[in-house]
Amino acid sequence: MSTRSSKPLRLFSLPPAWGLPTWHPDCLKVQAYLRLAGVRFDNDQSTSAAMASYDTPVLVTGEDTVLAGSDEIITFLKEEGHDLDATLGSQDKAEVFAFCSMVEGQLLSVMQYDWWMVDDNYYEVIRPIYTAGSSFPASILLPWSMSRRMRARLGHPSAEDGEQMYKQAATCYKALAARLGSQPFFFGNAPSSLDAIVFAHLATHLYAPMPSPSRLSSLVQEHPNLVAFVEAINSKYMNVSLGIFSRRAPEPTPTPAEEAARKEEEGKKERTPKEKARRRRARDFVAGGVVLTIGFVLLSNWLTV
Repeated sequence: MSTRSSKPLRLFSLPPAWGLPTWHPDCLKVQAYLRLAGVRFDNDQSTSAAMASYDTPVLVTGEDTVLAGSDEIITFLKEEGHDLDATLGSQDKAEVFAFCSMVEGQLLSVMQYDWWMVDDNYYEVIRPIYTAGSSFPASILLPWSMSRRMRARLGHPSAEDGEQMYKQAATCYKALAARLGSQPFFFGNAPSSLDAIVFAHLATHLYAPMPSPSRLSSLVQEHPNLVAFVEAINSKYMNVSLGIFSRRAPEPTPTPAEEAARKEEEGKKERTPKEKARRRRARDFVAGGVVLTIGFVLLSNWLTV
């Protein structure tokens, strides 16, 4: 059965957040591709725990074929006649490949560092949203496992490595802004697969409400045409009002007297970032020990039955 049948495709993706239809770049990439291509689909929200056994997202076709992962899904859509790049010439397709490789290579690595390696970002934003809807012990084991995987993938980067990665991100954004120019899409007036991929990544970089200062959001905002590109696609194609974006409103700058009074009031109880990180890791260590102990007891009981 073709995707042109009366039965819509069924997409399983992670929930909306930050004024976006989903917080996960791969889920957002597929949703953007489907909407830019005008493909009808039903979107079912799932949780990180429910999706743990699959590449995210998952698409069920009209014949109940299950496709997992954004690349496999988009390849399927192209084979079914929904190819956003069909009218591009060979040179343009080469550009699509090059820019997509940059976004899903360098920029993805920087995002993973920013989300999983920066303690404040991880504990205040990423871990809560990653574990939303998950029950114990998945709410402990999933982020712990994912954090270990990311550290291994990135080569256990230091803070100095992170600064170099942010510089790489700035270079990538500059290249994307130059290629986009004043056009509505990267190749003129019609969207391509590059538009779906760039939107998915830049939207999460721009709107993830990281503790101030948000490094990636600040870097994207240096390029007004990239911000306008993201907002235009989100408002026109993703059916999300710009008014509900979870951007952090800028706080008023305190006067010197107010700042001095605040420091005097909170100085004694304010912890350094290192102290906060140690406390967080201690909590995770204790929680992990509890989970392992419970697992050991349950497994031991099961083995002796």
